[in-house]
Amino acid sequence: DAASEALCVVGDYPTLTALAEKPLHYARCFEDKLNTYSNLVRALSSSGKCDECINTSVSVLSQLGEFIPTNITHEIYFDEVAKVRQALIGLSRQDLLSLPVMTDFNKLTAMRFLNHMLLVTYASNPAMNPIVVFRMLRMTVEFGVCSISAIAFSCYGAWLASSLNDDYDVAFTMGRVASDLMKKLGSVEILPRVHAVVYGMINI
Repeated sequence: DAASEALCVVGDYPTLTALAEKPLHYARCFEDKLNTYSNLVRALSSSGKCDECINTSVSVLSQLGEFIPTNITHEIYFDEVAKVRQALIGLSRQDLLSLPVMTDFNKLTAMRFLNHMLLVTYASNPAMNPIVVFRMLRMTVEFGVCSISAIAFSCYGAWLASSLNDDYDVAFTMGRVASDLMKKLGSVEILPRVHAVVYGMINI
């Protein structure tokens, strides 16, 4: 773990990818593989190996109990839209800000891998990108909030504000939830990403 983390920090992605094979093979259990997998998908993303990054993340997520479709048909897309809208029905801005903190280890880890997928799918698989956002929102409502939830709310707001939807009122509310939740949790490390989406895609 320490070696893969160091290689990820210095940007030696080829060595990290090669090095990851041994700990993934010899790890005693799946949980022991998670940090190596996390560093590996970051390396694959930074190396432009987007499909491999997505496939690895989807595989890890399935073992964490979150099954993400990869072949996004119209039926799958609209089914996922319906599910996220159903999850949010009747929840006000204050309700969302009052959700409990996420504590389940598997769900927190799943949110981390979904977060890895956000930028990759945005750039290389745009049909899959909203599916990732929807899943993050549904997990937040069901299992509680974490810092990544703020990113999810901002991205959902951007999706609502897009030309596909033009739902600016709700989009603006989601942007406020994202900013307020980030402040509530003290998650300063995600401020650039949240502000880039809120002020670049929603409040424009």
